[in-house]
Amino acid sequence: MGEGFLDLIYPSNIYCISCGNIINDSRPYSLCDMCVRSLKWANARNCQCCGKILQDSYAPNLCSDCLEEEHIFNKGYTCVEYTAAERDIIHNFKYKDKAYLGRKLAEILYDRIKVEELETDIVVPVPMHIKKQRKRGYNQAAVMASSLAKFMGVPYEGKALVRTIETKPMSSLGAHERKNNVQYAFDVRENKKNNITGKRVLLVDDVYTTGSTADSCASVLLATGAKEVFIITFASGPNQ
Repeated sequence: MGEGFLDLIYPSNIYCISCGNIINDSRPYSLCDMCVRSLKWANARNCQCCGKILQDSYAPNLCSDCLEEEHIFNKGYTCVEYTAAERDIIHNFKYKDKAYLGRKLAEILYDRIKVEELETDIVVPVPMHIKKQRKRGYNQAAVMASSLAKFMGVPYEGKALVRTIETKPMSSLGAHERKNNVQYAFDVRENKKNNITGKRVLLVDDVYTTGSTADSCASVLLATGAKEVFIITFASGPNQ
């Protein structure tokens, strides 16, 4: 579905993407003042490995997860912490048939990338299993990633990764269960391997929690010959 058509059926630059209140069409990211203040934005205190937001009183420069275990991906970035306001946006995006929100979230991702001065060669979304995608109608990571690639001016490899196993929902699993759940769930399509080899890959997903999904994707991308794999998400879980 084209972006112009989405604007016709739902003019996302007039309504706040979080609360739905009418806003001026010049508002950044289509967020009202109240919702901008309610979101917990990433700042200078972020985990140097996965990008999770750290409290000022937290001494290490790594989150508790990254202190305990190394990741396969090279580095992670996030834009906001996954609290109530962020959860509402993601819920509407994923489960309320509001795919148009992906373009606005991609704008937020793009600004984060510019701040970090991150340079990559291709953009790859975390894939959904085909059965789940048919049921939902779209892959939210792919919607964000395709717009982000346009903003960045780099190729979008939306079919590079495939989810080969229909995994359990991650929200109900603990850290160890999450890792086992997605350990062998992804692969690189044979006809896309040449597009991955030697490339700096930017992996895109909606939410980062423990890094299990990012690690599983990074593992197959690096095994295929990717030079580096970075992960960026709209939101990340809190540092425990």
